[in-house]
Amino acid sequence: MIDAPLTYGQLSTWRSMETFATDRLMEVNVPATWDVRGLTADTVLGALGALARRHESLRTTYHVVDDQPVQRIHDQLPLRIEQVDHAVRDPADPAATLRALHQLPFPVLDDPGWHGRLVSVAGQPQFLALSLSHMVVDLWAIQELEQQFRAVVADPGAGSAPAPRSRELALAQRSDSWQSRRRRAETYWRRLLTDGPVRNLPAPPTGRAAERRIQATLRSHHLAVLVAQAAKAHSVSQQSVVMAATAVALAQFVDRDRIMMSLMSANRFDPEWQPLIGTLNQLVPLVCRVDPDSTLAQYLKRTHFNAMLAYRSGSYDVDRAEELAKEIGSPDGTRFTHDCWFNYISEPPREVPDDARSAGTAELSWDVPPRNAGHPFYARVHGDGQQWIGVTLRVDPDVLGADAVVRALRVIAETVRRSVTDPQARLGSLDDAGTVVQEPALFPGQGPAPAGR
Repeated sequence: MIDAPLTYGQLSTWRSMETFATDRLMEVNVPATWDVRGLTADTVLGALGALARRHESLRTTYHVVDDQPVQRIHDQLPLRIEQVDHAVRDPADPAATLRALHQLPFPVLDDPGWHGRLVSVAGQPQFLALSLSHMVVDLWAIQELEQQFRAVVADPGAGSAPAPRSRELALAQRSDSWQSRRRRAETYWRRLLTDGPVRNLPAPPTGRAAERRIQATLRSHHLAVLVAQAAKAHSVSQQSVVMAATAVALAQFVDRDRIMMSLMSANRFDPEWQPLIGTLNQLVPLVCRVDPDSTLAQYLKRTHFNAMLAYRSGSYDVDRAEELAKEIGSPDGTRFTHDCWFNYISEPPREVPDDARSAGTAELSWDVPPRNAGHPFYARVHGDGQQWIGVTLRVDPDVLGADAVVRALRVIAETVRRSVTDPQARLGSLDDAGTVVQEPALFPGQGPAPAGR
């Protein structure tokens, strides 16, 4: 066994988990379902064993030594894969099995943080459901694991090549070779904390019996097309287009020109560590200056450039950032918090039927939130960058009500549209974006009310 410090990504997840009640620990679980039809159980388990031998994160437990969290790498750990055999196939079984696994929190200490269930029908494997703690993998890593799993199934020797190790990254991040990166991150945080304010939303009311969340999703083929057009026209990323539009919506709600979004940085820019199976991503704050006198074209380029700077400082020591927050404070006396989280997730292309394109009606739905805690404002954008996009807002209704959520989604859609049709328009001209009547392809005329309203 070998003990090593946590990587910056692991430490960030660890500190986040420290704030969770026990019944919320499942929120850091990363679920996955792999189709294993045509394989034998021995083949599935053998491939998983090969991956565990190759990747230390799959045989690591976590402990506290001298008041500091450490990762403990084992030579081997038993695979925790339950095997279940059903007489007949149930189409709902994969989703139900994965949901049940995902709801089980892992112990924080002395646990490898992953397990699975191999489900067969009449002795023939059908699917493998997995749940892994965010201490073990991030979204990129779980997708890469599946690719490597299939490569090992096709060629058992494919899993024998040396792989990057989290413990080596942790030591590198604390070494002299990383000094310039640490200095750059500290400079970034000092500037952000000094300029303030460092939070966006008002504090939720005290004395609440329990937290809750409401969640709405706008889905639109037309919006996806506009996002792609705006990105191309302004030479920015699609992520920056939607994120900048989200900041405009927030600026209108809080009536302030300086908005701070928290971006999820994948931190896989370094070729040496890009293939690491582990958790590298971290939240990094980004200041968006929604100057009413700026044109949309200027604003998109400025926001995109600043996002690139934020990503350059996206791998950092969260403990040092906390020290700086206490040392510097904020001009308005508020405490730094990641209260507005923006997450953009690229997904594989999805075929949009011709009739859906021609009808072109956007959809607005109110969904049951997966959790009733966490960030008071969470924007999740997912799409294929071509044919479809979904913009989900999950918010604390005591801070941002249902009407404000609908208005925010309207502002996002209208900001993207005008970025294409009128890029020289001033941001101040978007004051009506939350009430303007939009074409049904971009935003439905009347969306449903949230449940319980």
